[in-house]
Amino acid sequence: MCNPSIFRLALCLILIVTLGAAAERPAYAYHTSSDLAETAVTSQEWDAILQRDAGAETQTEGSVLQTQSSPVSYKVRSGDTLYRISRSFGIPVETLLTVNGINDPGSLQAGQQLQIPSEQTGIDLPGGQEGIIRQVLTSTLTAYTAGVESTGKKPSHPEYGITYSGSKAEEGRTIAVDPSVIPMGSTVFIDGIGVRKAEDIGSAIRGTRIDLFMDDVEQARDFGVKKNVKVYVLEGTV
Repeated sequence: MCNPSIFRLALCLILIVTLGAAAERPAYAYHTSSDLAETAVTSQEWDAILQRDAGAETQTEGSVLQTQSSPVSYKVRSGDTLYRISRSFGIPVETLLTVNGINDPGSLQAGQQLQIPSEQTGIDLPGGQEGIIRQVLTSTLTAYTAGVESTGKKPSHPEYGITYSGSKAEEGRTIAVDPSVIPMGSTVFIDGIGVRKAEDIGSAIRGTRIDLFMDDVEQARDFGVKKNVKVYVLEGTV
């Protein structure tokens, strides 16, 4: 008669070997053919995936193009040097030389147009238009309103809110300038502010100082005084 202890030991060894072999089987061995069929990708599905990815890539490229800065040029003035122009735009002289293919820095001529890499200067003109800059200024900015506190006029005054150029002052567009520095009708790009139009003057606005029109008195007061702001006067806007 078989010893019960030996029988139990043999049975345990058989169970251990069987379970170990099962554990070593690859995971995919437990999938049926129908399971694999459900996870397979058909050629039609691959076409759909490729079309989707192509569409997503096109949308991404479109977004990048829309956020790129508009190209700008600078019209060389009499007495300009590459060093002065590079300082005005905050870009290296070497960049100007390379972008414009200039071999002789002393060959600049008044009226010559230089391409300015706008992605380095932060100049972003509206509507994707190409702008030609004819003058770069360092300005002091203040703000004003149409009311008594700025113009001495009340809402009942027939010229209330009317600018020197005859247009109605509009926040986000109208600025007051010294016309001997920035001619009336000029379009300017103000660093940190955006594009504005020279439509007004003021007794305290002299030299490169600029007054931004605002509707709200408190907003104008809170704006305060901002010094050393770059202002770019655009060509062909008078």
